[in-house]
Amino acid sequence: MIGRTLAHYQVLDTLGQGGMGVVYKARDTQLDRFVAIKVLTPDKVRNAERKLRFVQEARTVSALNHPNIVTIYDIGSEDGVDFIVMEFVAGHTLDKLTPRGGLKLADLLKYAIPVADALACAHAAGIVHRDLKPGNIMVAGPESGYPGQVKLLDFGLAKLSELHDASDAELTRSEGPETEEGSILGTVSYMSPEQAEARKVDARSDIFSFGAVLYEMATGKRAFLGRSKISTLAAVLNSDPQRPAGLHPGLPRDLEKIIQRCLRKDPAWRYQSAADLKISLYDLQHDTEPDVSAPPPAPPGISHDLARSLLWVGMLALGLALGASGAWWLAPRGGGATSIRGAVKPLTTYAGNEYEPALSPDGNQIAFAWNGRGKDNYDIYVRLVDGGAPLRLTTDPLDDRAPAWSPDSRSLAFLRGNAIYLIPALGGVERKLLEFPHGSLLPNNAPSQLSWSPDGKFLAFSGTEDAGACSIWIVSIDSGERHRASTLPKGYFYEVSPAFSPDGRTLAFIRARDWYSRTVVFQAVNADGTIRGPEREVTGYDRAIQDLVWQPDSRGLILSVRQGGNRTGLYRLIPGAPLQPLGFDSSFVRWPSLSRTGNRLAYEKRRLDTNIYRMDGPGPDGGPRPYDQCHETIVIDSTLDDREPGLSPDGRRLVFNSDRSGFFEIHVADADGANQVALTTMGPAAVGSPRWSPDGQTIVFDRYEDGHSRIYTVPAGGGKPRRMTGDESPNIRPSFSRDGRWIYFSSNRSGRNEIWKIPAGGGPAQQLTSNFGNEPFESPDGKLLYYTNPQGLWSLPLAGGDPKLVVPGAEMFLYALAGHSVYYGLQNPQRIMVLRLDTGRTFEYVQFPKRATWFDLGTAFTVSADERTILFAQTDRQESDLMLMEDFK
Repeated sequence: MIGRTLAHYQVLDTLGQGGMGVVYKARDTQLDRFVAIKVLTPDKVRNAERKLRFVQEARTVSALNHPNIVTIYDIGSEDGVDFIVMEFVAGHTLDKLTPRGGLKLADLLKYAIPVADALACAHAAGIVHRDLKPGNIMVAGPESGYPGQVKLLDFGLAKLSELHDASDAELTRSEGPETEEGSILGTVSYMSPEQAEARKVDARSDIFSFGAVLYEMATGKRAFLGRSKISTLAAVLNSDPQRPAGLHPGLPRDLEKIIQRCLRKDPAWRYQSAADLKISLYDLQHDTEPDVSAPPPAPPGISHDLARSLLWVGMLALGLALGASGAWWLAPRGGGATSIRGAVKPLTTYAGNEYEPALSPDGNQIAFAWNGRGKDNYDIYVRLVDGGAPLRLTTDPLDDRAPAWSPDSRSLAFLRGNAIYLIPALGGVERKLLEFPHGSLLPNNAPSQLSWSPDGKFLAFSGTEDAGACSIWIVSIDSGERHRASTLPKGYFYEVSPAFSPDGRTLAFIRARDWYSRTVVFQAVNADGTIRGPEREVTGYDRAIQDLVWQPDSRGLILSVRQGGNRTGLYRLIPGAPLQPLGFDSSFVRWPSLSRTGNRLAYEKRRLDTNIYRMDGPGPDGGPRPYDQCHETIVIDSTLDDREPGLSPDGRRLVFNSDRSGFFEIHVADADGANQVALTTMGPAAVGSPRWSPDGQTIVFDRYEDGHSRIYTVPAGGGKPRRMTGDESPNIRPSFSRDGRWIYFSSNRSGRNEIWKIPAGGGPAQQLTSNFGNEPFESPDGKLLYYTNPQGLWSLPLAGGDPKLVVPGAEMFLYALAGHSVYYGLQNPQRIMVLRLDTGRTFEYVQFPKRATWFDLGTAFTVSADERTILFAQTDRQESDLMLMEDFK
């Protein structure tokens, strides 16, 4: 088979062999990428009915789109050879990674939790794995580009398997009928009792198998292993395995209980869902963080000083932080991770979204923004950290966000629209401190934190005045007078998240060069709130820093930093030293808050599910339409983040951006969502802004990597991406000219963001605008170039002439061109507006019902050339809870 080509897959090497067939490494000659091809044993698909069932289930599995389930790309048959084309994962299966004595706890949970999440996703779609075992769990290696990521293999393919007479490590055979009830499926040692008896199985069968896998991960031994297949089956049916702790002394009792519950013979007494199992594993992951705030007690006869010396010698020698209980543990995950210890627990788990936590200075209360059980409006709430009902402080119909405690804990400042308000911490009369009537306190349509000076006399905030640059301001609490605390450099995006140091000497804030390149800036301040001396940038621009909070000693900060896709982690910043990951919770975490003593850390944990929808457009002559008459239907659906849709010029295909692989990558599909294919595999580098060439043959996009944003192109049918710009400055938001000869993009290479163009075949760049520019698109007739800046949407004659303001106040990235019309989005309420360029008529086409916003998703919508179809990204599930770590170090 090696050297042969199946369809457009060139077989290169053998990866492995099992009861279903042989797996080969191959190269996809169309998309220029490696894939894995499983060539099925002929008897697995020997009749039409069985083959049809296999194809149907494989298609279902291919639509799961879960980062921990290996992706099925294709199913094919050529010259009597049936094969499945899957994602190629460079790494090792779990059976190869599990040592004889079992895995360390952190590694076990690091691998097990993603598997449980993958099972929960598949079970929700009605799919049972049926052959869960360590050999079907792959852990990606460094060469994969995403080391450590877990992938579950052969999902749903075990339906084809039958027991055949092979070795103990292979499958055995039943003479029963070829239906789900009657065939004994699965590797013997990991079978559930109902599977071993050829009874009907459901998701709880996978939970039993997963329990057997967990047992082996924890002990290094199989839960069920006899001298023969028959004796192994008998053990599965009738015997309980030895207690895991008997094989691995020191194993946490909670883990043992989880394993034992999974392995109960009666399905009714197991976990009833993989989602519940995942929660138990997740809780264990955080509950077993050891406490090293005090050394272990000295054994009798050893002095305290000597015990302390021996402890430190041991720590230096072993590089471990040993808890007093002698718990089963390991060093913090990841190189250079900061040693933090303490239990992480949910602080709030209310219906709706809880955002922007703020711990009171004494750490006993938490203030936050919550949209309530009705999920219709954000207000400010306060509750005790130790429990109790939340106290609602505000009831205004506008959203109230970003609460901040005064140093004496008596008052809270918060944002409402373009104003800052103060309110007593126990409720009472509000006071408007400041209003920006012609500006914005919501940079990039998101709240930025407020910060009190330690003496309670001043408040720092981020704001944009008179459509100018977004910079840092300081306002007097007594007088309401404000002054600038920073000046945004020319060509930079914005400055946000100001924070006074606890000693009152320094104001820290985040400066953004572009969407992904941000640094932390220190500015010295005087006691009267004025600034002194030059500012100092204390980090490079190679990170997408989101939020910050000072440590109590004023020597460092805790940052939230975007890591790729929708993953954001917490880091410690000590000026002059590299950023140190805190080493826990690498999901979407934001808005860290520390108590004055620093022993409590609160943060916001988000979960986001964004999908792509289509709805009817008005056509070239239509007018307003009620939302329920626009026939909204889903086109691209996954459990993760799909955004930035773009229709091909002929309307038959669409391009979109998705993080379903764990990182954002460019994908293409048919216009109805079928035949989804990833065009890029760039790993942690953030890619986005995909746009079609006018002939539909090429996609242009931007990519952030190594502190730089660059423009790339990739063939729409697959191939190697080509870099179009260098490292001279951030280059973002590209699009093609209507004749395909030019690529427009935004760049600050002149000192501020302007629109530039380069030849589509490569060459020097030419500047086109001089009044600030983002998001360029050429008009359908090729005569005008449209772009946005803080004042709104502009048009520039390409043959020469002055720019013209077309839509004052238009959102920066929310517009599309089609026919003789401009479509643009507005907020509060969310609606799509239409400007007919030939008549000058402007009207509201559709107003959306109040729901999770889709206006923060980059290019949120696109319109077909005939104006009869609109594609847009919509957040279908947006959940956020507040988390708390006690005894933070």
